Amino acid sequence: MTYAIGTPVLDHYGSAGFISDIREPDCVSHVIGAQGLTLVRHDYEVCFDSGRISVLSDGIVAPFVARAAHLDKVDNVAERRAAIKALQDDKRATANREAAEHAERVATFKRECAERVPAWAKGVIVAELREDRSDSMTDYYGSTTKRTVILGFSKHTRDLFPELRKHAATFEPTRDLATAPESVEHREKYSMGGGFYLKDGFRHSDGWQIKKYRLYNGPQDVPFGEWHTADTATTERARDVASNDQQAAQAVDSVQANTTGAASTAIEGVTIEEHTHTKKGFTMFVAVLPGRVERAEYERLLDIAKGLGGWYSRPWGRTPGGFAFKDRSAAQAFAGADQTAAAPTAQPVESVQPCATTPAPAAASKADKLRAIADGMQSDIDSKFADRLTNTPKRQRQADAARLDGQHLERTQKALRALADRHDSGDVPPTLATLTTKSAVHALTRSRIDRTNAGYYDAGIDTNEPATDSPQAVALWALIAKPSAAAAKAEDLRRKVAALQFANIPGYFPTPSNIVADMIEAADIPEDRACYILEPSAGSGAIADAIREARPLARIKVIERHASLRDVLTLKGYNLLASDFLDYTAPESFDRVLMNPPFENSQDIDHVRHAFNCLAPGGVLVAIMSPGPFFRNDRKAQAFRDWFESVGATKTDIPAGAFKGSGTGVATVRVVIRKAV
Repeated sequence: MTYAIGTPVLDHYGSAGFISDIREPDCVSHVIGAQGLTLVRHDYEVCFDSGRISVLSDGIVAPFVARAAHLDKVDNVAERRAAIKALQDDKRATANREAAEHAERVATFKRECAERVPAWAKGVIVAELREDRSDSMTDYYGSTTKRTVILGFSKHTRDLFPELRKHAATFEPTRDLATAPESVEHREKYSMGGGFYLKDGFRHSDGWQIKKYRLYNGPQDVPFGEWHTADTATTERARDVASNDQQAAQAVDSVQANTTGAASTAIEGVTIEEHTHTKKGFTMFVAVLPGRVERAEYERLLDIAKGLGGWYSRPWGRTPGGFAFKDRSAAQAFAGADQTAAAPTAQPVESVQPCATTPAPAAASKADKLRAIADGMQSDIDSKFADRLTNTPKRQRQADAARLDGQHLERTQKALRALADRHDSGDVPPTLATLTTKSAVHALTRSRIDRTNAGYYDAGIDTNEPATDSPQAVALWALIAKPSAAAAKAEDLRRKVAALQFANIPGYFPTPSNIVADMIEAADIPEDRACYILEPSAGSGAIADAIREARPLARIKVIERHASLRDVLTLKGYNLLASDFLDYTAPESFDRVLMNPPFENSQDIDHVRHAFNCLAPGGVLVAIMSPGPFFRNDRKAQAFRDWFESVGATKTDIPAGAFKGSGTGVATVRVVIRKAV
């Protein structure tokens, strides 16, 4: 079909335009469509009112014309084309000018980088304001950077979260990240990951993030942005932070570099010094070790310090490095622990294990340390189980992965406390006697994750079975009480309900709680006696759950045909009568029927009339229906209206958009029918 000049068009986004010219194609080409390969016979120049001129082949332009069938033909084609051409030229000129101005700003920034970036800088720390551009409906996940602020530079290329936190504290919009919980630390060094960064939220969420970029080619690799207008002292402090982080990293390396036969300095005692925290100004008490220790011993001491609310503080000016605490009593408790007995002889890096000649700490002291470590884990556990956004499949998977981490941490906490109890009673299994650090216990409490039926967005299921069958793992798992049957059932139910959020179940749209509350009120369910209630097409139990909570004496029975929804109802403890309501013949009558049946093909009419037959005399039926049966002219709808009127039923319109949160914008009404006595 050939279209005339002036024919109106509409693009996919609703932009109007018209055909301004018809040309012969420059070459032989085809368009692939529903009819297969179609030869292109004409090219159409199309002018859009938004200021855009495009050339579309006849196979491509057809749907544009079809969408604009209701629009009038354009008469003054030449005049309007000239105006649109001028608008397009103006837009291009503006875009070219803005591009040139941006290029000049980038060039100026690069010249400033050459002057500002220190010669020693190997990395740059920046704050980036990210804007989420994800669209879960099309399974697209992405974000864009709206603002970049250069916070400081680093002398090394390592990704250290303490370094990122210290720079975050120098910039007002990111100051909260400096003291935020561990959940803001993201480690995504894998394909398609975001690298290491600090952010309250996930990669593509809105908000600020702190990130470090390596300067492979010197100042030219600094990302384009704005310079942080901090005062000189702040800038110098940020540089000192980077320097101290490098020194700390080198110190750790020097511990690993000890070779066989070289003895580390023995710990003869711990001294406590009082200092002021340089950045935050509070008084802290630093437990200073008299010498360097092996990595394994450092990790053991760090676990103890964290259990007492402390941390490792790097050397800073006149403040020595050591384990710092806000409370003197905590520092004294740390120093009073049997540290002197734990000074190991240096060993090869390949096998850093406690030396056989190291005296063992007293059992009671070791038990206290293990309990302190376990107590210090609670904040991390609470963070893993905290509420998270699950409005996209990816975010739901991330929330489930966090729960798996939380379950692993809980097992580690239980194992530490069980070990402490065994040390108190003096019956520690020999294979577990050397376990003194959280990291060692955490590695042994790792479980097997079942991903047999896991999809792309499934994190898997924690089987509560050890991931390895090593003697240590078997002995340690024997000390851990498995989750109770009730807890396992509750977790299974939670997982199945969460999986329904993005499940494609025809006709499944959970009834919103406010509508259910109105249904319960309209049904006039007694509170002081048992009332036998049926919910056909129960779904995941939204209506039944609300009835159970509002009327504890009610006796509820349900019907549901979809297998995954039946599993959820069974886990919730409901009595399932059948799988198909329309095939169900009730051997008993019900005092109340509350329902939200499927609407497709007028199924709601069939369900409501069948439910009425399940009512006992004097019983009440409350149902959500489509408004279609009340205005359509087909024979089935007319017969329903006649019956509806004959039984004295009433209808109430439900506000538009009431089911939007359940995934549909369909209009609905509530009907109430009371069966005559």
